[in-house]
Amino acid sequence: MTNRLIKVDRVGSAAEAARLETLGADLVGVSLGTDPRFADDRTVTVEQAAVIGGVLERATLVAAMELAGDPGRVLRTVSATRAGMVQPITGAVPPADVRAALSDAGVGIVYGNLEIAHDDDPGWVFSAYTDVPDLNAVLFHADVLPEYRSSWAFLRDRAPEYEEEFQIADLNELGRERPLAVGLDFTPDNVREIADALAEVRGFALTLAGQGRRGDVRFHSYPAALEVLEAFGDA
Repeated sequence: MTNRLIKVDRVGSAAEAARLETLGADLVGVSLGTDPRFADDRTVTVEQAAVIGGVLERATLVAAMELAGDPGRVLRTVSATRAGMVQPITGAVPPADVRAALSDAGVGIVYGNLEIAHDDDPGWVFSAYTDVPDLNAVLFHADVLPEYRSSWAFLRDRAPEYEEEFQIADLNELGRERPLAVGLDFTPDNVREIADALAEVRGFALTLAGQGRRGDVRFHSYPAALEVLEAFGDA
């Protein structure tokens, strides 16, 4: 697993960040704004994000935030949080002047909030970005089959029965096309199999939450994420 990124989003404290980094997290995400997918208290202030970033020794802080508007404001917020990367809070592509300002500052953009359903055409997944110049993209984060609680088992066992379904091979092909971190129903029992099967993806992503606002949103509790990362370390 040493060649795979591990990304954990919506980290809520310095203590969580330090523990996650110890277990192998490479990208530690904080949310500076309300994520409409979740009903919990994992939003942090700029000051709290700076404290979280300050405890990281190896991992990179990723600030999920509103990236529309004044590029100067965006850069000031990034500087104050010590973030090395940013992520649009709702998945929207930032305006061109914001993308350019971040690029000039050496801050890459993670494009998240992508969800791949079982009946999606693989060509659709990156279609919103195809004609956008200078994306300044360092990573794409896609949650795979979030409508299924046992998404990996469905992808492995059921999807091959139907050629039109999204397949494991499609996910690896997307990983060859762009740097991709995928979210699945990771458990200590399935991480080794997933890691072996998805050789072409850049990494794996977990989103921390206490409660979702929809039944088809993917997340892990903090204790469950720790168990998964411990298993990732053994994979």
